[in-house]
Amino acid sequence: MKEQQHKVYKIKSDFQEILPEDCKQYNEIVRRYRYLGQEDADEAFKLMQDSWAVAQRWSEIQAASRKIRDLSEKDFNITDFKEWSRQRYRQMQYLHESSRMIWKQANEYLMWSRKSTER
Repeated sequence: MKEQQHKVYKIKSDFQEILPEDCKQYNEIVRRYRYLGQEDADEAFKLMQDSWAVAQRWSEIQAASRKIRDLSEKDFNITDFKEWSRQRYRQMQYLHESSRMIWKQANEYLMWSRKSTER
C-alpha cells in the first residue's frame, strides 16, 4: 500500500508582508514541528525553547499593534492584526507545550530502554 502524502496548504495573509522576518521564523518552527519524530528528544528540546521565544515575540507584536501600524507603509485594521498575531502566539504556545511533551516522552523511553538493556 502506498503511503499517502499530506499536502500543506499555506494561506498567505496580507499581514505577512508587514513582518516578513517574524513570519519566516514562525514558518520555520512550524516546519520543524511537522517533521518532529516521537523519539527525537534533542530536536524536541530545541523546538520547545525556540517556540517559547517566538511565542513571546508574537505576544509583543500583538501588544504593539498600533505602533506597528503607525510605522508601517500599509494601512490595516488593528483589530484584525491583533487577532492574527494572537493566533500566531497561541500556535507557538501549543507547539511549545506539545514539543515539551514529546521531549519528556522521548526521555522516558530512552531511560526505559537503557534500563531494559542493563538487565
